[in-house]
Amino acid sequence: MNSLTQLESFLIGDHLDVDALSQMARARILVVSDTHGHFPTFERIVLKHGPGSDALLFAGDGIWDVVQYLEKAHEDETYRAALPPVVALVAGNGDGSQYRVRLKTSDFTMEADESLGTALTVPSRQVLVACGHRIFLTHGHHHSVDISLELLLNAARVMKCDIAVFGHTHVPFAEDVSSVFALNPGSATRPRGGSHAGFAIMELETAKKEPRVNFHRV
Repeated sequence: MNSLTQLESFLIGDHLDVDALSQMARARILVVSDTHGHFPTFERIVLKHGPGSDALLFAGDGIWDVVQYLEKAHEDETYRAALPPVVALVAGNGDGSQYRVRLKTSDFTMEADESLGTALTVPSRQVLVACGHRIFLTHGHHHSVDISLELLLNAARVMKCDIAVFGHTHVPFAEDVSSVFALNPGSATRPRGGSHAGFAIMELETAKKEPRVNFHRV
């Protein structure tokens, strides 16, 4: 169960779960992006597919949907139980960098007003480790992914990541490109390029270089 704590790394969870994820032999990761304020869709995805997932990656443009879910999880054990133990999220071009939400914080030097919640910081990029694989997570608008993946892949390499997860284009994509596996789950609410509204589930193994990705329709 997720601790609903934002760590210094900006991941949501606790250190034990983050460390456990990095050392797992196999992991199932739920990847969602571009919900654009359609909370009921995000809610359905997490309630159905969150249980059994080891992490949730949200690739931006819809952070308010994540915030609403976190607040529900704070009040309702059903929502909290469905949330994977580790959550990574990044800001898209339609998101802010901070939100008010009822979350614990690993920085106890500041006391938050319970009625206002605490500040949830949303970075523009995030790195986490699962099954020994380093995953670079970003929305993609700063890397011009609608034109080319070159800047994204270079950024992933600089961060020594072998997987790059992004959004922004609203088009599903999963392919090894020059030794970096690039994954876009598509948009859960506003599909483009003839695709369907959906998300992805990525399965990782320490013994396998390339992840297995399944795309799901909403």
